[in-house]
Amino acid sequence: MGNPAPPARGLSAAELAAACGELQALAGARVVDAAPLQEPADADDLLLVLQPPGEAARKTLLHIAPGGPRARLCPTSRRFGADAHRRGPARDLLQRELVGATLWDVVAAPGERRCELRFRTATGDRRLVVELFGARGLWALLDAEGRAIALSRAVATAVRTLQPGDRYAPPPAAAEPREAMAVRFAPPVLAAIDAHFRPLDEAAAAAADLDGLRRAAARARQKAQAKVDGIGAQLADAGRAAALREQADLMLAYAHTVARGAQAMRVPDPARDGEERTIELDPSKPVVLQSQQLYDKARRLDDGRELAEARLAAARADLAALTAVADALAPLAANAPDLAVALAPLRAELQHLGALPKAPPPPKPAAGQKKPARDEAAGEKVRRFVSAEGYPIWVGRNNEQNDRLTMQIANGNDLWLHVGGGRPGSHVVVRLPKGKTASLETLLDAATLAVHFSKARGERRIDVVYTQKKHVRKPKGLPAGAVVPAQTKTVTVLADEARLRRLLDGGGDGAAD
Repeated sequence: MGNPAPPARGLSAAELAAACGELQALAGARVVDAAPLQEPADADDLLLVLQPPGEAARKTLLHIAPGGPRARLCPTSRRFGADAHRRGPARDLLQRELVGATLWDVVAAPGERRCELRFRTATGDRRLVVELFGARGLWALLDAEGRAIALSRAVATAVRTLQPGDRYAPPPAAAEPREAMAVRFAPPVLAAIDAHFRPLDEAAAAAADLDGLRRAAARARQKAQAKVDGIGAQLADAGRAAALREQADLMLAYAHTVARGAQAMRVPDPARDGEERTIELDPSKPVVLQSQQLYDKARRLDDGRELAEARLAAARADLAALTAVADALAPLAANAPDLAVALAPLRAELQHLGALPKAPPPPKPAAGQKKPARDEAAGEKVRRFVSAEGYPIWVGRNNEQNDRLTMQIANGNDLWLHVGGGRPGSHVVVRLPKGKTASLETLLDAATLAVHFSKARGERRIDVVYTQKKHVRKPKGLPAGAVVPAQTKTVTVLADEARLRRLLDGGGDGAAD
């Protein structure tokens, strides 16, 4: 049996001194960015982006990880996106005080796991003190008088307090010197330090990412199951419509036999060979009115049944998809070499299913900047065609794009079409100028495309429904591509190869697929 692996530890005092000595080569570098990092969530990592002098010099990412077994200070080859930066007052202060400053010295406290980076700014000198000891360590940005401007965390212990505005003082020295630790990194040490710690960080981040995706999938699957159960209960209630009508029929048929203010009525039940049946009544209402209310309730249940069935099908599909993602996540190991590659499609699927936060919206135009005109592209590669009259005709490629085409891109006056008979097919939109209506020729062009891009393709005669887009709505809970049109009309399309060929030959992106 081999010897156990030594416990992970951060830089020793000697290793930190060697790192600071090599960091002297960055003297004269300008600070381009300074920000606390989001991950790990239980740490206080800091990233400084430095631009060394010289046109050909590449930016240096200086990673500061104070405290714990990850504690170090070194340039890193790891890349951090803007979403890795932690927002808040500390970041704002670092940006205000350090961006544009020049690094002129890096000094390690002799025999201690503490150092400071010294900067010159237009408003005076600044010092960034870094303490690598303790469970979380500390970084503190100090002004020229040594007062704390920004801190990774406030300190309040029996031997030391440090708040913003306080003058910085290091903690008392240890009563006895600690045992000297073996130096692990041979010069040049900075690249070796990054090569040692970066894979550990990346593995920990991958493990946290895997755990986060598993928990998100589990939460979403639980919600999807609850939704399936809830809609199923609604459908079970909708199944009572026939029983309500049957009861209303009996109440109406024997209403003349019931005294005013009666609390119940007894009638023969045809469904049980005339056996007497008791129906509870509301004594404050006439029996005829009560029967009409039952008819109304039955009608509402019937009206909601089709929608509930569509919602149930969508909820079941989501549940199945989430179960598949959870099953795919379950066997993955946190230390798998290609874990990030394996997680990418699963993360995308969870985002698509709404189990993860959506990507942030694009930034709004700056003050005075003209908004981009809304045009037919709208960020979508819809199929594009032109009617005989010159009007644009757009056809969705899939259910998600159908939704966006109809509910986001189309204007209220535009003509909306879909193949009839409940068959699957693309949404088709004719962009019409304000106040204009489509001629029969344009209507037939668009309807021909609706048939061609549907499951009815190839049939000789098919009905297509159409209406203005403003009469198309999407109730909450409907699956992608499912909408509810109103005030529809129907046009019958006969197979017309010449018309179809003209449209396809003159179409834009994706016309022939």
